[in-house]
Amino acid sequence: MPIEERYICNGNKYTFRDGTITLPVSLDNLPKQIEVEGCKLALKSNFHVSLVCIGKIIEKHKISIPDFENLIIKDFCDFIKNNDVSLIRYRDEFRFATENEEKSIVVMAEVSNIDKFFNILNEKYGLKAEVQPTHVTLYTLQPDIGIFITDSKNLEHLTKTIKSPIGLPLDFD
Repeated sequence: MPIEERYICNGNKYTFRDGTITLPVSLDNLPKQIEVEGCKLALKSNFHVSLVCIGKIIEKHKISIPDFENLIIKDFCDFIKNNDVSLIRYRDEFRFATENEEKSIVVMAEVSNIDKFFNILNEKYGLKAEVQPTHVTLYTLQPDIGIFITDSKNLEHLTKTIKSPIGLPLDFD
């Protein structure tokens, strides 16, 4: 069953899918399949940076605020009116993520102003939500099934650093 995705903030830059505010990105000329740790992984059909995993924040912080998801989307849309949230660059840091039977390869990324948004979110709702480790899932074992990496604990326990599986760093213009 495909995941429903819709543009938010009256534009075509940010989307909301699977309880998460995302920033779609484009990557070209990557191998269709790679092998890492004895696993053959397939290139995802589309790419995004997960900016705010609202569903995971609700779950982790046991939030019972009615309509919290829509409140955060509204807060984000208000925030971007004066703060650009964009991909700055891909870091030369690739990680192999594993959770249960799921496996994926991610590249870490830098995103402008997302830390400022989390500061506002935490202050407004009395949370201690950590800024998510921004990354793009490139390859997955199961077709297009990524692994949520929502904080430093997930990054530490679900991933390990690997050398570039594509033989070079990612660049974009």
